[in-house]
Amino acid sequence: MTRRTRHAVTALATATAIVASPGRADEIEAPDGSPAEAMVQSQTRVLVVTGLGGEPDYARAFALQGDACARHAEAAGATVTLLKEEAAGREAIRNAIGAIARESTETDAFVVQLIGHGTFDGEHYRFNVPGPDPTAADLAAWLKPVTAKRQLAVIATSASGAAQERLRHDGRAVITATRHGRERNASLFGGFWAEALDAPAADLDKDERISADEAFRFAERAVASYYEDQQRIATEHPRLEGDAEAFILARTTPEEPLEPASVHLVSRVDELTAAIDALRADRRVLTDDDYFEKLQELLLELAKVDQELRANRQDPSSADPIAPFQEDAKR
Repeated sequence: MTRRTRHAVTALATATAIVASPGRADEIEAPDGSPAEAMVQSQTRVLVVTGLGGEPDYARAFALQGDACARHAEAAGATVTLLKEEAAGREAIRNAIGAIARESTETDAFVVQLIGHGTFDGEHYRFNVPGPDPTAADLAAWLKPVTAKRQLAVIATSASGAAQERLRHDGRAVITATRHGRERNASLFGGFWAEALDAPAADLDKDERISADEAFRFAERAVASYYEDQQRIATEHPRLEGDAEAFILARTTPEEPLEPASVHLVSRVDELTAAIDALRADRRVLTDDDYFEKLQELLLELAKVDQELRANRQDPSSADPIAPFQEDAKR
């Protein structure tokens, strides 16, 4: 049985995984090797929007982040719409959501990811795009016709916590880069979120898929670690409401053989992941301080190993998507 088939059988064993995982039913194999189309008709549709950067460095970073999110979602089997630069205006976003609403069904899953700068005036959250900025209320209204029972909204911008209440809806998980609208500094979260989709360390259950929940946990830890390492007060606190575990945003199965220099790193990822699983199994017999201290040590090493893995790939598209935000945080 191939690796792809093994994971397809696992997916078919869990109905929510089938419905919310990216890909069409005819791309998933049933236990007898036949297409699963007769069992489930579902598809994941992903909309990725990158807003205005304001400065060239931010614009490049947002473009890299958006491209990464779209690329990984498409590789995982989703139908992806990517809006960026001048094509990412208010009407274009509304029209894209409207098209998805017309095409999707209740058994589909829908993911919208907004990457860029956001503002909050004390009353309204706004996503910065060319032309008039859409508000959280606008987004909530545009999403109403979408019948997909599984929905995920990722608002990776400054002040995005102000959008949480407006976007709250049955069956919809909402991820924001900040806890509330008063966290207005340029956010690091979007860069770490994009990194998570290409990070073996983010795949904590080692199923070769990265869920939205796993990507969030990875990015949340990375944001906290950054401010701790810089010995600065954190100006953003990522927030997740709802069940994001069922949304698969990326796959980690390598398409090409590993470079020799990466083999031992992949083995170390397996070792560290096994150690984290063992630590979680011992959670009840450890004090909180011991548990979190050991967990932090393991997660930090995982992050370092992951950085080495990505460096070995020498991928020109893997330019650092968070550099301008780091510099901004140091000012």
